[in-house]
Amino acid sequence: MIIKEQKIKLFLQFLRSSNYNQTFQKLQQQSKIQLDPQNLLNITSAIKSYNYTELESILQLYVNDQTKNQCMLLLLEQYLIKLLLTQNYQEALLLLRNQISRFCQDEQQKHSYSSLIFSQDLKLKAEQQLIDEILSLCFQQLGLFKPNRLITLIQQAKSNQVLECKWHQHIQQNYQIYQKHTCIQQFQYKIKSKNVSICAFSNNGEYQAQVIGKSITIYQINQIESIKKIEKLEQVHTKKITNLLFSPCSKYIGSCSEDQTIFIYNFINKKKYRLQGHNSIVQSFNFVQCDSSKKKQKNEYDIYSIATDGWLYEWNENERKGGLKIEEKLIDIHINHKKEQMLIISQNNITLYHLYTKNQIKQKSTENQININSQVNKQFEQLIVYVNDYLPQLILFSIESLEIIKIFGIHQDNSIKSFKYDLGWFNDYLIAAGTDSGQLILWHIQKSNQPIEILQVSEQNKAISSLRFNPINQELQIYIEQKVKTSNAQLERQQIQENLIDLFSQSQDRLSFSRQQSGVTQILNFLQRIARSDTMNNRDQIQDEDQEKSDEDL
Repeated sequence: MIIKEQKIKLFLQFLRSSNYNQTFQKLQQQSKIQLDPQNLLNITSAIKSYNYTELESILQLYVNDQTKNQCMLLLLEQYLIKLLLTQNYQEALLLLRNQISRFCQDEQQKHSYSSLIFSQDLKLKAEQQLIDEILSLCFQQLGLFKPNRLITLIQQAKSNQVLECKWHQHIQQNYQIYQKHTCIQQFQYKIKSKNVSICAFSNNGEYQAQVIGKSITIYQINQIESIKKIEKLEQVHTKKITNLLFSPCSKYIGSCSEDQTIFIYNFINKKKYRLQGHNSIVQSFNFVQCDSSKKKQKNEYDIYSIATDGWLYEWNENERKGGLKIEEKLIDIHINHKKEQMLIISQNNITLYHLYTKNQIKQKSTENQININSQVNKQFEQLIVYVNDYLPQLILFSIESLEIIKIFGIHQDNSIKSFKYDLGWFNDYLIAAGTDSGQLILWHIQKSNQPIEILQVSEQNKAISSLRFNPINQELQIYIEQKVKTSNAQLERQQIQENLIDLFSQSQDRLSFSRQQSGVTQILNFLQRIARSDTMNNRDQIQDEDQEKSDEDL
């Protein structure tokens, strides 16, 4: 059979099975290609008239005994139902005894057909449905196309859209099979030149928070996406901030730091408190809805925090409720309230716990890799762990099984030392990562483990300091490091301070040191230089703040 004839027969079969009878007849006449050979016409005629004797004689010539028996039982079953619905019980019993029993494989199958006599829910199949079911059993031996083969081909072609397009995750309903796919979805991102080390959005997309240095700025985003600064928390911590997070209800915001504390702030009623008690760097924390089975708490959330020394602490407001030593070098903690699960990542392990009892459910060892940080998707089904061993990699895990799904290679360039990343966009299937050379790398979770896009988004290869997907409009917010104007002054001040310490340490005692006139002169010179550097720093800081305000107004 030539390819052209195959295609025409395929369309003829589809038209007839979809009841486009006039179009079917017209195409068959114009093409002069008969869809059905004579044996198929005879089979169809025998099925329509319930002529099981003729059907058996035809099938005997073309198909094996097993296929013949299956086809005969399909027809005889419908004929039996037809007799029962018309109350021809005597004829139905004869059909069971003389015909149906001949094609049954065993006694159990005979009893199943006999039980139809007592059934109160009998329904005949449509004529075309019965024909399709019988032909589907013997289409290959008759030299026919499988019924609905064209529909299968269309579905296969539509599914290729997901493979051909780097943005799609699901098949479009209006996909046009005869045209080359052009994707209407476009990845959107916004770049800002700002020294933001951490950025976070509230779950409802109404608020955004930014960490700049040791301060936190909170913005409100309205429906037209204009941003209004509503709060600036100055010098929240004395050392580097390690994590920033909104509560599920979007009323609270919290931060943890290398200064071993957690800061919680309700920016609705302006209430704030600090959690102190850890003895090492607090790496991460999370908001946990208070256990309803316990007594009334001071606050609607507990705080679970983890530190590098391996301790998990539980807090309510500024009161520590308990602690649990887990393991050394804890990195991240993730909470799912619906499933009542807690996921803790350490440098060498991934462990799933029950949220309130803290009983271990499952653990995965990652001893051959060094975990840096992690993220989970909204459904709490997938976990991404950033690993930096020989080359930086992102490893995708299933949270349910803690097994590896896919490994995403970052880059073949060994010069990449660190990067920021986020999981988001529509249905959480894009991973966006920003490198220290200003490159934006994108992966599609369901496709290749290689990047689908690599963009240079910063001038002069400035590092991407932070990035985050907006949970509402799915736009990626990218922050690129500004040129630090005061870096030289800060270095000079640091050097002066070190010289002062060395100078004082060299003195034997206060008296002998006071007699060193040259030393006193040197101290005065150092103090003058410190004053000058402070003045320069303040001036540059004011310029930076003015520039920041003008950028926001713009």
